[in-house]
Amino acid sequence: MSQDNKPWKADAVPADQFHEAPWANINGAPYDQISGVIYKRSVNIKQVLYEPANPAPDMPELWQGQGAALVRWLFSEQAGTEEHLLEGATMAFIHDTVLQQSASTGMQAQTNTDEILYVIAGEGMLHHRPTPGSPVVARPLRPGDAALVRGGEYHNITNTSDDSELRFIVIGLNR
Repeated sequence: MSQDNKPWKADAVPADQFHEAPWANINGAPYDQISGVIYKRSVNIKQVLYEPANPAPDMPELWQGQGAALVRWLFSEQAGTEEHLLEGATMAFIHDTVLQQSASTGMQAQTNTDEILYVIAGEGMLHHRPTPGSPVVARPLRPGDAALVRGGEYHNITNTSDDSELRFIVIGLNR
């Protein structure tokens, strides 16, 4: 991909500035919430610059943090950054999923399990409908995008490429 075709990304926010403001929405990103899906496009998720990440100043020099790290906070319930989207949830599973070219998952609804989707590589579509028979909403999925699908809502994921894989992480949360 040429430099001109790369999506625009905001400059990283210094960690001290990021953590000083009250963040009801950790990224300040618009929630593209349609029919229950919380959908965060990669370009709206802030990059936070930590220099260094987890400095560890009380450790011997060999174990102190060095260099810069960019962190993209996708969702948070940590005090001071809580979004109240994941409150009361406990982790059920983490999947690293690869859909082959033109493959898709079946339309499904996890009964009591919310799913966070995070796209690592490739391109696809998230199809979503809150109940059987309701209209289907389609959202593009590209690297860095994140989505939260609530338990009981129908959804599937399709790899829209004829020649490359779609890779994403799925984190299941029980309510």
